[in-house]
Amino acid sequence: MAKRLVRVVKVAALLSSAFLLGGASAEVAVRAREAARLERHRGAAGELVALRLTRPDGSVVAQPRLIAPAGKSARLVLHAPGRPDDVKVSFRISVARQLGDVIALDYELVLPDESVFSHGHLHLAPGVRQAIHLREGELLATWLAVPFPSAEFDDYMRSERALEDGAKLI
Repeated sequence: MAKRLVRVVKVAALLSSAFLLGGASAEVAVRAREAARLERHRGAAGELVALRLTRPDGSVVAQPRLIAPAGKSARLVLHAPGRPDDVKVSFRISVARQLGDVIALDYELVLPDESVFSHGHLHLAPGVRQAIHLREGELLATWLAVPFPSAEFDDYMRSERALEDGAKLI
């Protein structure tokens, strides 16, 4: 009888400790999930700005993308392979979120091989592509800005992956 009582007490202690420890683990998981949700506040890290430069025949000249922190500038410089002094693309942006969720963008774009030296100021609606002509219509610059992180950013990345997967199949 005493052995049976000891077994019952051991099982009860084991189940109680598992419940208590499991409950604590569940609470930690819930709190971590809430913290991740708050961290993923729409646009908390800045804005993704994607630029696609094409010729009139549709060929792509360059396609730089940057995530720019709000209120700070970001810069991308691409060099020719093996030639660090030969700049192919220089792209600098500064973004600010304005009322109505509009993204104000200051940009500077340099493509020495294409004789493009452009700078300006644009207002972009998140997730909406906006095109402008450069070099008297010889190039078409299509801009896209989306908050990062956001559902729009996730959709953009999915569409880019789908395009890349489609290109690999051809």
